[in-house]
Amino acid sequence: MPDQKTEYLWFKDCGLVIRADNVLFRISGEILASKSPIFRDMLRIPQPVNGETFEGCPVVCLPDDPIDTTAFLRAIFDSEFFEPYPAETDFETIHGVLKLSNKYLVDYLRRRALLHLSSRYPTTLDGWLAPAPTSWSIDSTLLIPAINLAREVSALWVLPALFYSLCMSTPHHFRSIARGVPFRGDKLTTLSQSDLELFLEGSHAQRECASAMLQFLWFPEHLQGCTTYAGCYGARCAERKYREGLLYELGYRPLELWGEAEWRQLPPTICPTCVKRMKSNHLKALKGFWDWIFL
Repeated sequence: MPDQKTEYLWFKDCGLVIRADNVLFRISGEILASKSPIFRDMLRIPQPVNGETFEGCPVVCLPDDPIDTTAFLRAIFDSEFFEPYPAETDFETIHGVLKLSNKYLVDYLRRRALLHLSSRYPTTLDGWLAPAPTSWSIDSTLLIPAINLAREVSALWVLPALFYSLCMSTPHHFRSIARGVPFRGDKLTTLSQSDLELFLEGSHAQRECASAMLQFLWFPEHLQGCTTYAGCYGARCAERKYREGLLYELGYRPLELWGEAEWRQLPPTICPTCVKRMKSNHLKALKGFWDWIFL
């Protein structure tokens, strides 16, 4: 393929050309070196006499994906392109900036990208149930690339919520997860063998936890302070039986099985005392599950 100049990263008054595959960027080597110690050391090395040039400028070839390189360099040379959280961005930009700022030690961009990434995958139960505004959205087909990115840059704190999201968004589709998903073309991106095993084990456990999450509806049989036991317990058991019937579709979403809408739909035969106790027991179950996925 012929070389392609990047229009918005082609500064005619600058003297360095970066090549990523067939994509070219003409930028300031001094600014790049001031942001990255890796590039600073790289550009200190004298260029060979017969080294590649383009329009009279020395060329530095990078082994990185052009899409990642574009996002990374734009974040450095265009202050409005990748603004701090909560400014809106997207996964492609986070992927490129985080991957290459981690590789080339551009610390301020790495911190910025990690904050964007983490905004969608909280580490607390409250953060999951009542999430803060996030700066980006993600399609379920990008969850595997997101997991791989988090592994590569050691952002391990987002992995539990990412794996939970992958299980939640792909119920009963384990073969497709094992095959991988297309990312940037037709090539399939897969989980590592260890992460695939972790996903399969976790999805099974997640499914098992869903049934246990509904125990608050009928256990314990006698709730302290209840004065209408027969009506309350019968209604609780009926609700439990109904919810069990939904587990095939919802079983990989234990944190979403029961929420405010379900509390409002409880039959009036369940007394306020029982509802209060049930809410306490349900919250304990939620916290127990959350602590488990973060082990």
